[in-house]
Amino acid sequence: MNTPPQPTEFRISPLPSDVVARVRAERRDDAGHAVAVRRDDARHQCRSCLRLTEPGEGFLLLSYRPFASDQPYAESGPVFIHERRCVPYEEASAYPSEFPRREVVLRAYNAQDEIEAAERVGERRVEDVIAGLVENSRVAYIHARNAAYGCYMFRIDRGMASSPD
Repeated sequence: MNTPPQPTEFRISPLPSDVVARVRAERRDDAGHAVAVRRDDARHQCRSCLRLTEPGEGFLLLSYRPFASDQPYAESGPVFIHERRCVPYEEASAYPSEFPRREVVLRAYNAQDEIEAAERVGERRVEDVIAGLVENSRVAYIHARNAAYGCYMFRIDRGMASSPD
């Protein structure tokens, strides 16, 4: 009797809420860059609620480094958040419905914050690619990034979905 494969349990974490609150209040990112409200007719990926902005809605562009350690892989890059307060992403066990599923690069890191593997999702199911990466016992976490621009979207950890704080 074949047992169907069990779905991989993972936890998705948006930008830390303290970072988001500080940027909105101080209008400066962690690198010290001034952050201004922007508006245009496009929809942008808010890294706090993991939803898209509406056309014409105010958003903030900031620089973010998703690593605590200072090491060669600790790159900084541009990310967006809503200007307005939004509810941080809470569906930690589900891939965000408004974020890209195919044009995504998943970078897997070890406990020393070094890249172990990277996969472009393409035509595969994003959940299957995540499952394949976390099968590697050296993988401590994964960063989801936009394939075209390389911008950080969110962090993925193996295990049960629960509040990261």
